[in-house]
Amino acid sequence: MPRIALIPAHRAGPELKQAYGRVAEVWGLKAAPPLTARIVQCFAHRPRFVEQVALGYHYVGWCGTLPRTVRELTAVLVSRENDCFY
Repeated sequence: MPRIALIPAHRAGPELKQAYGRVAEVWGLKAAPPLTARIVQCFAHRPRFVEQVALGYHYVGWCGTLPRTVRELTAVLVSRENDCFY
């Protein structure tokens, strides 16, 4: 099974750190270095793509009209079905 090397903020280069900072702003996070979900770190090898992925993830996961409990339950079930570590 292929593995993607995740790049946390403390190991990121300048362009990726900037992208992680924009993600933190969109998500309303106030940590330094910015905390970034592993799902977003999967795209760290393409820093220009990171922000777009984070916006999509934020929209799908936290915006909309479904109650938070329904969104989180759906995420758990999909992760379990995919044998995902999240």
